[in-house]
Amino acid sequence: MMSIALAAIALAALPTSASAQYFGQNKVQYDDFTFTVLETEHFDIYYYPIEADAARLVGQMAERWYTRLSTLLGHELSSKQPVVLYASHPEFEQTNVIEGLISEATGGVTEGGRRRVVLPLAASLAETDHVLGHELVHAFQYDILGAAIGRAPLWFIEGMAEYLSIGPRNPQTAMWLRDAALEDALPSISDLYNPNYFPYRFGHAFWAFVGGRFGDRAVASALHRVGSVQGGMDATRAVELTTELDQKALTEAWHTSIYELYGITKRDPEEKRSDEELPRALLAERTGSGSMNVGPSLSPNGERIAFLSERSRLAIELYVADTKTGENVKRLTSTASDPHFESLQFLGSSGSWAPDNRRLAVATVQRGRGALAIFDTTTGGILDNIRMDERGEIFQPSWSPDGQSIAYAAQIGGFTDLYLYDLSTHQTRRLTEDAFADVQPTWSPDGRQLLFVTDRYTSTLDTLTFGTMGLATMDVATGQMAEVQTGLTGGQVSSPQWTQDGSAIVFVSDHSGRPDLYRVALAGGEATILVSPPTGISGITPLSPAVSVARETNLTAYTVFTNGEYEIRLLDPEARGEMARVDMARLPPADRQPSDVAAQLAQEGPLPTAQSFGTSGYKKKMALTGIGQSLGASTGGPWGTYVSGGISMLFSDVLGNHLLPVSFGVEGRVKDIGGQVAYINRVKRWNWGLVASHIPLRSGYVDAGYTYTEDGYPLYIEQTQLLRETTTELGGMVAYPFSRALRAEFGVSGQRIGFNQEVETYIYDGVTGAFIQREVEDLGGAPALRLVSTNAALVRDSTAFGAVSPVMGQRFRLEVSPTFGNLSMNVASLDFRQYFMPVRPLTLAFRGLHVGRYGSGGEDSRLYPLFLGYPSLVRGYDSGSFSAGECTITNDGSCPEFDRLVGSRMIVFNSEARVPLFGLFTGNLDYGPVPAELFGFFDAGMAWTRADRPSFANGSRPWVTSAGFGARVNLFGFAVGEFNAARALDRPGKGWQFVFNLRPGF
Repeated sequence: MMSIALAAIALAALPTSASAQYFGQNKVQYDDFTFTVLETEHFDIYYYPIEADAARLVGQMAERWYTRLSTLLGHELSSKQPVVLYASHPEFEQTNVIEGLISEATGGVTEGGRRRVVLPLAASLAETDHVLGHELVHAFQYDILGAAIGRAPLWFIEGMAEYLSIGPRNPQTAMWLRDAALEDALPSISDLYNPNYFPYRFGHAFWAFVGGRFGDRAVASALHRVGSVQGGMDATRAVELTTELDQKALTEAWHTSIYELYGITKRDPEEKRSDEELPRALLAERTGSGSMNVGPSLSPNGERIAFLSERSRLAIELYVADTKTGENVKRLTSTASDPHFESLQFLGSSGSWAPDNRRLAVATVQRGRGALAIFDTTTGGILDNIRMDERGEIFQPSWSPDGQSIAYAAQIGGFTDLYLYDLSTHQTRRLTEDAFADVQPTWSPDGRQLLFVTDRYTSTLDTLTFGTMGLATMDVATGQMAEVQTGLTGGQVSSPQWTQDGSAIVFVSDHSGRPDLYRVALAGGEATILVSPPTGISGITPLSPAVSVARETNLTAYTVFTNGEYEIRLLDPEARGEMARVDMARLPPADRQPSDVAAQLAQEGPLPTAQSFGTSGYKKKMALTGIGQSLGASTGGPWGTYVSGGISMLFSDVLGNHLLPVSFGVEGRVKDIGGQVAYINRVKRWNWGLVASHIPLRSGYVDAGYTYTEDGYPLYIEQTQLLRETTTELGGMVAYPFSRALRAEFGVSGQRIGFNQEVETYIYDGVTGAFIQREVEDLGGAPALRLVSTNAALVRDSTAFGAVSPVMGQRFRLEVSPTFGNLSMNVASLDFRQYFMPVRPLTLAFRGLHVGRYGSGGEDSRLYPLFLGYPSLVRGYDSGSFSAGECTITNDGSCPEFDRLVGSRMIVFNSEARVPLFGLFTGNLDYGPVPAELFGFFDAGMAWTRADRPSFANGSRPWVTSAGFGARVNLFGFAVGEFNAARALDRPGKGWQFVFNLRPGF
């Protein structure tokens, strides 16, 4: 995956747990990482001790990839390539190289600021090798294209990375192609820009077609063409020039090759398959269960099924349903709004039932560690959490038939092995320990053996040659292992399950190029194909669990990819599949030119020896990561005031643990030069930083007009009143995340705020317009303020966002900010927000906010008063909407109707009912092609001062309220437009008002 780093504002690179972020979830660094650098000819591999053995293998793989890619792309990297390696995905999610939270589905990232590749070791060395190759393609793309990388869309860069790292044969991509062809949903070249078409799979298929039809040199040629002109060439135009076909002809040729290779007859676009034509699905979009239903796990008696689904539309959650109807669905997790589980391991795991048909073991990630969660499927409660002591993650548990132990696969130190946990002694026994991958264990009915998936019989570690996954058994008592002969030649095997009597096994194999379900006797013999959907049996990845057999009944459930969705079906005992007649994993065209890519991928060497690599300690050398324009000005908070306009730069070390944001700008003369420099330390869980700044802010107004000299000659005068407020500040902050949802923030700063006023006068000849002279008068200013400000905040955010606003969860921020010096006050605030979804897709949103300035300086005349009428607080009372006619006549000329909105303290309540526009028609949390939501609202607020107390405290300040309705629209991912029709209920003479904001819902 590529990540293009932008440095529009240097301070945007502050850590996610810093107090500069009002809300937002935290990236928690649960572990301390002590990195060392492995130095190869072309790479610097950053690793820590637990993954040292794996890092040396990665160094060898990386050099092999360099030889392959430099040959295929005709390019040598301009500098050594950094690769930052993590031993497992939960450890990778703690990285500071990439800002923000990292999804479980992210296998690696190449960022553009310094061309750093960051990736976790995968469950198998073969997959690590693939992801490494994919990310190194991105490194070459960045180096070749430079600034033109922005002209390359996702299908272009991600698809090319897949093709160059996998080649022209792949069961997963072929499965996606067949599915799109069967549904008459193949994308045109222009459609590839649409994010609804998965860029990895369809981009891979497109480049495989280009390479097969025009030769693999065409792939490299198209890439170089994009960067051949100033500012970059359009990617589609680069492909057209390379292939000498326009995109229409290229689309037609590509589509024709797909239909021909797979023997699919193109359907009439008006002819759509009905649900009745499809095999019965237990859990699918067509049964109301969402478009992703994976990880099936049948209870031993076959009456219930546990599965993972995004039917909530917010996150993939764990559910249990009845197997007869697919109904009586019970949700066991709410990860979208409950941060207890950081992951349900939906890519590589499914649940496992205890023999009592009630308890369910699930692999999870909790507080940065792999853990087994034991659920009571009847009550939905969690009975136990079995957390790993070591760093790493757990895949695919399997509960023993006697209920006394749980076998599972776990990745520790970069390698995946089998483990056994004894539920009575709470002891863990390691069953395998080597660099081979052992995953998906399942118990034999007699509890003596484990059947599992492994590459130990097909891979050679000396040459780093990785074969496909096969099957093996292990005698649990002795540890003796034996390869299982499936009767099939070639192809990857996954999702093994025992039959009820233990005499045979069922499993998924892509022996034919298509993942089908097979059965074979344990003693060996010819495998029988049980079911062979036209697309394939598969979870999200080739190694995702996709099959489950009920231990007591032989009822079998499996996952099928169809119509771009994953659905769970039950096996018909009488059904039999049909073996494919051609290699279904081949990618079109059928008649390919000799493949340079395939030839390079087949080469095992040359491999440098690990002994030839050097090592050195990590040095936190700072280098420029990004540069850009500063955008505007801001004041307040622990970081105080930062510069408006100018240039911002971000420096960091390779690991992103040390940040140095620098910004400076000029707005006027020398005295208007301002700047800020900060240092952020993110080495450990405690984040801390320092900031120093000198910020002049100018405001003022202009008067102009004619005057006359004593002898009556006209002069034209332009006079500018300049008001300058200059803040010089030195401060620091500390932040500690307790979890992904909860953090504490602390800050302190010393400030000097100076004031100055100037009058700048320009005099022109009133007749000719000629400039006569310029006069500047320094009027001085109010005495400078010297302040010491502190702040402490407790922040929680467990919200789940829809397309334009939060839809579930909770947020609050409790903050106190004492200030001392020339002003003495304490600003206290509480912002609490709660979101409920009583029925899909309706969200009820509530907010309560209090902000108050307390102390002797809280109502100093130099402070702007708090104001209720901002559109983000109480709608319908904006300052620009008032006219003199609304004001009651008073002796002092004040306007009570407006003055009731200002004070030194205020309280606000907001409530909204929100529903996605598209969801009104589907009954689900669907936003449709143009993400929009409709809402109705009620706002209430009150502002007061020490002298003018609120009505709820026997004072005179009243509540002001408003109500209305509106819509929010996601504006192409750049902003959210909010359109309100508001009626101020306490402005009798005012009707409906139109209020527009650029902001998501509160």
